[in-house]
Amino acid sequence: MKTHLLRLTAAIGIVTLLSACPETYVADDFGAAAHQLKPAEWEGSWHPADDADELFTFRARDDGQGVLELLEAAPRDKTKKPEIFSLALRETGAKTDSKLLFAILKDTAKTENGTLHLLRRPDDNVFLLWAVNQDAVTSALKSGELQGSSKPDKDGPHNTLATDPANYPKLLDPKFWNWTEPTVMIRSTNAP
Repeated sequence: MKTHLLRLTAAIGIVTLLSACPETYVADDFGAAAHQLKPAEWEGSWHPADDADELFTFRARDDGQGVLELLEAAPRDKTKKPEIFSLALRETGAKTDSKLLFAILKDTAKTENGTLHLLRRPDDNVFLLWAVNQDAVTSALKSGELQGSSKPDKDGPHNTLATDPANYPKLLDPKFWNWTEPTVMIRSTNAP
C-alpha cells in the first residue's frame, strides 16, 4: 500500500510541476528561436529519478520547430486514455555552455498558451526541468522588469509573458526559477 501511495504522490508531483496553478503562460513563439531537435537525443522512454515505474514516452513531432510529444507510457488509470502533451523547446538567445532552453508545455487537446519551464538538455541520458518562481515573475511583471500581464486568481496569479526579446535574457536570472527543486528525468533502459 505504501508503494502505491508513493507512486501516486510522485505522479501527482510531476503533473503539478508541469501544470500547476498559479501559472506562467507564454505563446508558442516565445524564445529567440525554435530549438532544432535531434530526435536521438530525446526519443524514447524517460522517468523521474525518484520513480523508475512512472514512464513517459517522448517522440519528436516537429524537428524543425523543436516540438516533442509526451505521453504517459502506462497510465495508472486503465479506464482513461493517456493525456498527450507537447513540449516545445525554444532557444533562450544566450550563448552559453549551460545547454538551457525554454520549454513550453501544452495539453494537445487545448488551444491556449502553454506553461513556461526551463530545461537543461540531456547529458548522459539525464535532463533537468525547472518550474518558474511565480512570486518573482509576478513581482517583475508588476514592476515592469518583465513585459506581460498578471491576473489575480483564487489559486494565485496567472501570468502571461509577452513574446518580447527583452524578456529572454532577463528570464535567465536565477531568481525566476526554482533552482533547488528540479525535476530530474532519466532515459529508461527498461522501456516496455
